[in-house]
Amino acid sequence: MNRKQIMLSILSVATLCGYAQDGREAKRKAAQEMQKRAATENVARTRNAISSLIALGKENKGIEGNKYSMATKVYVACPTPLVQTNKEIGSIPAQGILIDSPGNYSFTNDIRWEGTACAAVTISADNVTLNLNGRSLFLKESTNKTTGIQIKPTHKTVTVTNGVISGANHYGIAAEGATNLTISKMAVKNMNSYDVATQNFTPCGFFIEDAADFNVSNCSTDGANVTTASFAGIQIVNSKNGNVSNCSVSNIINNDGGAQGFSYLSSSGIKTSSCTASNLQTYYKGMTDTTGHTSIGFVPIFCTNLQYDACNATDIKGCCDDAHGMSIFLDSNVVVDRFTAKNIQDGNYITGAKATGLEVYGLDITIKNSTVDGVTAYVPQDLQSTGFSACGVGIKFDNCTAKNVIVANTQGKPDTTKGLGTGFGWAPDPRYPFRDTPAIEVAYTNCTAINCQLGFDTWYHQLSTWQNNTAVGCDKPVLFEPGSQRTLSMDKCSESPGGDPFWVQLTNKTDVLTVPTIIVK
Repeated sequence: MNRKQIMLSILSVATLCGYAQDGREAKRKAAQEMQKRAATENVARTRNAISSLIALGKENKGIEGNKYSMATKVYVACPTPLVQTNKEIGSIPAQGILIDSPGNYSFTNDIRWEGTACAAVTISADNVTLNLNGRSLFLKESTNKTTGIQIKPTHKTVTVTNGVISGANHYGIAAEGATNLTISKMAVKNMNSYDVATQNFTPCGFFIEDAADFNVSNCSTDGANVTTASFAGIQIVNSKNGNVSNCSVSNIINNDGGAQGFSYLSSSGIKTSSCTASNLQTYYKGMTDTTGHTSIGFVPIFCTNLQYDACNATDIKGCCDDAHGMSIFLDSNVVVDRFTAKNIQDGNYITGAKATGLEVYGLDITIKNSTVDGVTAYVPQDLQSTGFSACGVGIKFDNCTAKNVIVANTQGKPDTTKGLGTGFGWAPDPRYPFRDTPAIEVAYTNCTAINCQLGFDTWYHQLSTWQNNTAVGCDKPVLFEPGSQRTLSMDKCSESPGGDPFWVQLTNKTDVLTVPTIIVK
């Protein structure tokens, strides 16, 4: 064969190879376009599904088998309170007092209330100011449901300020149906409650329901030791247009149920600023009628149009369920700015569901300028501990930092055979429909993972972007596993529907076809 024939043969082979390569490239592009079309169609389906769940929750139906089902109201027979005619209050009889006329009322001294049920002070009038003048209202220990101050429904322009309520076992302060409500400079302390029979019973330091145009400022719930289905330091239900600022929830123990610092249900238009949740601890004994034992600093559920600014969660510890600095669960249009979380732990050296600095299940959520540091899950059933996690559509993380996120074994040693401590990733949940819901149109921009077992996880992400992100000192900067599988599990403590243990195997739904570029340092 001469040189010309050799060259022609080479050209023929090269042409055939080129045709084959072009064919493979065409197939790859076609498959990519098919995946993109499927993911785009899934955006609308997922939006509709999450919107339906939010609407279902707002109808007070909750979600079957869900830790976030609506709290149960408890009604007890109450004695007829004594009408308060004097504007100065120096004592309260056992049946309590009733403020039923407008005016400025005030405490003249500390008061020890000997009542054993219902409220020490009931307000049932418009234009009332109750000033405790820095005094304390002490409630007698009781097995019944006791409340410090109760504001009856539909009243306007009520203010409660400047005092301490100690020893309540139902609510420190409760307000229903109020408009233009102000609660300021009030501290609720030393709550104790035991009720293992009432499903979803939730004592609270501050409880506000069906309110509009309210302000809660410079208030605190400090010290609660309860054995109930759940507990909340400040809980706001079905309310709109409010401000919660410079408030704190601390030193909360639930011996067999959930604990939440700031719990908002089915509410809208609330701005929360400069608030702190610290030292929350849950345990499991299997006595209470509840499916959840979560420990969470901030948890809005079924809410829309919320803002959080400069809030902090520290030392949030779960037992065998979730632990989170913040859980934005089935919400839409929420903005979180300058949030910090530190020392979030779940599993109590045995096993639990997962631990997260800030998790999101929702629509159109923006998290920015936020930092989490020290998130640990012991043998997590969801196979991960996460700084920031996402499930839903239109979630943005901008200028966020996750530090020191690990999965550990029962000896407390980092152990990636039990799962991965992930800086940024999907928010897993083995229950339907969450297990089938990807992270869609999620944007990670200018985010940093420091000293994590895994920096950024692409698992279950669709139509998502990673721009200018950095991994520093991480064992693995990015995980890219199309088609891989993970097996998640649940038991009674970690909210298994029906209470029986079960396992579910998931196949990665990601449409990410190339490894995102992560700056590695």
